[in-house]
Amino acid sequence: MNKLAVLAVTTAFCVAGTTALADSWHQYGSGAPQGFGANLNTVQLVKSDARDDQYVTLRGRLVDYLGHDHYEFADNTGTIEVELDDDYDWSYISKGEFIELSGKVDKDFFSTTIDVRQIVSLEKGPAAQGMPAPQGPQGMPAPQGVGPR
Repeated sequence: MNKLAVLAVTTAFCVAGTTALADSWHQYGSGAPQGFGANLNTVQLVKSDARDDQYVTLRGRLVDYLGHDHYEFADNTGTIEVELDDDYDWSYISKGEFIELSGKVDKDFFSTTIDVRQIVSLEKGPAAQGMPAPQGPQGMPAPQGVGPR
């Protein structure tokens, strides 16, 4: 009887784990279309609801240098540590400048940080960042905030 109970419990855990993994892969997995997962667009929501390795986009400002590649990012809901990999040139961004950053959440037991993949200045525009201006149909300028990232 004990072997049957152990087998039933083990099976239940395996099925529950597989279902949870499939759900998280569907919503946040690599290559999935965007817009179907949770809209985590504030520091507060990222800290409370984000999953490890989830991609997020936030708007705010870099407010402090924490050492090496680490900076403090702030929006109107709080602050979070972000990592700007020194393999990239971030010299077009200034302290206190209003930016939009995109990156991958790194959630540990004691902390949540963001490994930044891209930053767009919302004050200077794409031309100041060495990016071509976004183009709409037939070469017409695209509306602000639309275009390649």
